[in-house]
Amino acid sequence: MDEDREDKIKDIVDKLDRDLEMPPYNTSSKEGYSREYQKYRKEEREEVETSSFEELCLTSGDLLNLKAGKKTRERLGPPLRLLGWDITPGMVLSAAVMVGFVSFFGWFLLFALNAFLGFFIPISIILISVFIPIGAGVYTYFKPIYQAENKVIRSSGEMILTILYMVIYMRSSPNLEGAIRFAALNLEGPVSKDLRGVLWDLEVGKYNKIEEALENYTVRWKGYNDDFLESLQLLKASVNEPSPQRREDLLQDSIDRILEGTQENMKHYAQGLKTPVMILNAVGAMLPVLGMIMLPLVSVFLGDSISEMHLILLFNIMLPAFLYWFMQRILSSRPPTVSSEPTSNGNLPRLGYYNLDLFGRSFSAPVWPLGVLIFSIVGLYGVLGYAIFPEVYPVSDGAESAPAMFTDGDSYSPLAMLIRSLSITAGLGLAIGVVLYIGGLERKKAEEEIRNIEKQFPTALFQLGNKISGGTPIELALKQARESTEEMEISGLFSYTLRNITEMGMTFDEAVFDEDYGALRHYPSQMIHTVMKAIMESSEKGTKMASMAMMTISRYLENIHRTQEKLNDLMEETTTTILMLGYLLAPIVSGVAVGMSQTIITAMFELSESFDDSIAGTPEGDVGDADTAAAGADFSGILGDLDAAIPPEVLQFVVGIYLIQLLWILGTFYTKISVGENKTERNIFVGKILISGVFFYSITLLIVSLLFGGIVTSIEP
Repeated sequence: MDEDREDKIKDIVDKLDRDLEMPPYNTSSKEGYSREYQKYRKEEREEVETSSFEELCLTSGDLLNLKAGKKTRERLGPPLRLLGWDITPGMVLSAAVMVGFVSFFGWFLLFALNAFLGFFIPISIILISVFIPIGAGVYTYFKPIYQAENKVIRSSGEMILTILYMVIYMRSSPNLEGAIRFAALNLEGPVSKDLRGVLWDLEVGKYNKIEEALENYTVRWKGYNDDFLESLQLLKASVNEPSPQRREDLLQDSIDRILEGTQENMKHYAQGLKTPVMILNAVGAMLPVLGMIMLPLVSVFLGDSISEMHLILLFNIMLPAFLYWFMQRILSSRPPTVSSEPTSNGNLPRLGYYNLDLFGRSFSAPVWPLGVLIFSIVGLYGVLGYAIFPEVYPVSDGAESAPAMFTDGDSYSPLAMLIRSLSITAGLGLAIGVVLYIGGLERKKAEEEIRNIEKQFPTALFQLGNKISGGTPIELALKQARESTEEMEISGLFSYTLRNITEMGMTFDEAVFDEDYGALRHYPSQMIHTVMKAIMESSEKGTKMASMAMMTISRYLENIHRTQEKLNDLMEETTTTILMLGYLLAPIVSGVAVGMSQTIITAMFELSESFDDSIAGTPEGDVGDADTAAAGADFSGILGDLDAAIPPEVLQFVVGIYLIQLLWILGTFYTKISVGENKTERNIFVGKILISGVFFYSITLLIVSLLFGGIVTSIEP
């Protein structure tokens, strides 16, 4: 075949491809690939090059070359296929053994060095840390499973929208490849990336038909979301259906199937959440914090066996890590729901900033300086207190050398010394809470406006489609739709579009999508952008097709909204329990625990001093009194070593930091099960729950300390 003939055939093929594809080709490319697929190939190459876990598995596989058993292949095979990692279960098993062995060798070296230097780290902590190499090996083994579950969580909101966008496209153009391309280019997330991969495999010739490429993709999701797969199968079947009515029914069944399946799965998920939430309540709040009440008393009798380092390791590292892992396990089985997202180029306020109006000018200022100021004010008492007098209660020496703010007459004031510790943790919690809350207000306000507009969009869309279906010109239809929705925010969309058409002479497409003056510039909603693109695609085949698309899309959006409302009702009991735990139960129980521990230590210290005074006041030679003093001395010894007791101030630090960690975990858990992956909602709720929780914790701690501590110190020896 001569060169001219090859060029002609190539031009014909390229022209056919351009007719099928929405994005323009980069015609300057010698390969003839679109810019979208060149970008996709670059992302794939960069991801493979930077995947340290895959490199670890490949290296470990070369060194150990372990063979995976049947159970390991069944457990690791599906997640590896879903993630698209080019490794085998045997390589993952080799990496887990390698990581576990290297970690254990490092732990053994630390143990030997510690023993050689005389155990500068407590032996109990060294023994507890043996779980670190074990955990490292187990985590490496289960990492593909966790990553696959994270992908499912991140993909949950996209799955329903993917089916919806494909149905929108196929109503006007029953072309499966075009529908996949339309969904891939108008979504941002893991599913969008996967769909681009399906088209990429087809374009490079890995598969001859789009059905084959899609079938290979659906195998990855088998067992993770069967409703999504069944909807895709219905869409595939609709392409080959000769009857228009039957094809319409299949398209409707595809979206109904994933909506009904989501509702049914969420019902079972909500029912199964009761036990995990009870476990989270018990393990995360009740049992640990109540156990802290007895820790100071136990530490007195066990001496140095329980130290501050044990508390920090247990309550600020191990327990939060377990709760976070447990939360992720619960969220991994959450069914997909629809979450509203702004467009990537939307002009929305940034998180962590707040808009201020000063001297007639408006500007956006970061919120973190306000957090620093709050911590400086609230925590000033504690920082200065420890700088001036670093001793912690109980102090065996006299109170003459202590500042007046830490003394009560001739003795130390345990409450004043506890408050300096409380001021630091309270300042930290309030600072973080205020920064998260205020830093998300502007963004939340903008996102709420978008959600309100999206709720109104189906009604407005139906009215506009109804006007056009009657043969009304587009300009008059827009004017009538604007008047009928005058009380809604969505009316602005019609106003901007009509103004661009009448005053600037734009086409309907330009009036909506123009980068500088388009109406959608004022409505940065991904859903509205995508739906309007689908309507534009339909309008190319006539106003009747465009009006039908508007009305059918409106019906689908209403169905999705109703499904979301039903899901919120199903989750109400669970979310109420989490709210009660975060706002009241955990802070109050934590405050009671620290307050009672301070009361116990104060009582023991006062009792010990009373015994010491009675012994010191016994006249020498007085046999009867000497026997009494000896008995008192023996009883004083029963109290144990008060110098080894965990100070209430240190316990308050541990509990205060743990409460901040617990409230962050509860806030994240609440937002993810109620609204999905929404960083703005998470920051706002975590900020509110931190401010409220730290306030109730501080008030409870002060009340318990004043009530019971005052009774103890008022008892005369």
